[in-house]
Amino acid sequence: MALDLHAALSSNYLMRDLDPRQISEVAALASTKEFGGGETLVRQFAKDADLMIVLEGRAKIKSFSGEEIAEAGPGSVIGEMSLIDDKPRSATVTAAGPVTVALISNSALWGLMDREPQVGKTILLNVGRILAARLRAANVALDSVVER
Repeated sequence: MALDLHAALSSNYLMRDLDPRQISEVAALASTKEFGGGETLVRQFAKDADLMIVLEGRAKIKSFSGEEIAEAGPGSVIGEMSLIDDKPRSATVTAAGPVTVALISNSALWGLMDREPQVGKTILLNVGRILAARLRAANVALDSVVER
């Protein structure tokens, strides 16, 4: 059964506040890619900057030392930091079993955002919101460590 990329992307936080036509334009840029258990989705320090949205399965996000720091399940976005700052990957992500992702080329997405500034503004605002939430959570975690 083929995945309906429009439907899958519609519920993703990156698409929040985009209308169905705008979501269709993003979905048109996406392709699906499948990974088997243990396969690497992205490698830390790699310079590719494509965006991935987990559609099915789970992936493990690991630090440089190999320690698991998070898990990415359906709806999780991989590569949003590289989308913003065009820097190498900050972590290694491996499939924890079969994983299907929507793969969106960084250059194609930036092209769409240039052509449709409202789409760009909305997606970048949504990325900013999730990165701010992660930073707040990291600050709370850091405060609890410092207080000990």
